[in-house]
Amino acid sequence: QDPQSPEADQFRLADGQIPEVPFGLSSSAAVLSHYGASANTVALFRRVDSDRRDLDMNNRDIDAKKLTRFVRMNELRLVTEYNPVTSIGVMQSSLQFNLLLITDKMSPKHPERMRKFRTAAELYKGKV
Repeated sequence: QDPQSPEADQFRLADGQIPEVPFGLSSSAAVLSHYGASANTVALFRRVDSDRRDLDMNNRDIDAKKLTRFVRMNELRLVTEYNPVTSIGVMQSSLQFNLLLITDKMSPKHPERMRKFRTAAELYKGKV
């Protein structure tokens, strides 16, 4: 991507709105190839589970507000077990709303509850 493009300007604005998330911008063909990204793609690499989420900016009206929303909605897993290790990331997340499910992990119903909770989380992502 052209570092002087309007999309790059919006990217920089989004970067300024989420200081806790590191941003990087590259127009290097080698870097794009290494990460399997195309030009005008925002790739979010999550630290929590090494997952990657891409936002294709081609043929879309993407501004800093939409980029910020994309990052906030995808910076954490939809369903995260709350424990001493994950609590810091959950509480420091820029997400404005969290839904808490308290369930007994030893219960035979736990896997089914979690499956349903993940399904609902995906269904209502960005809507609640």
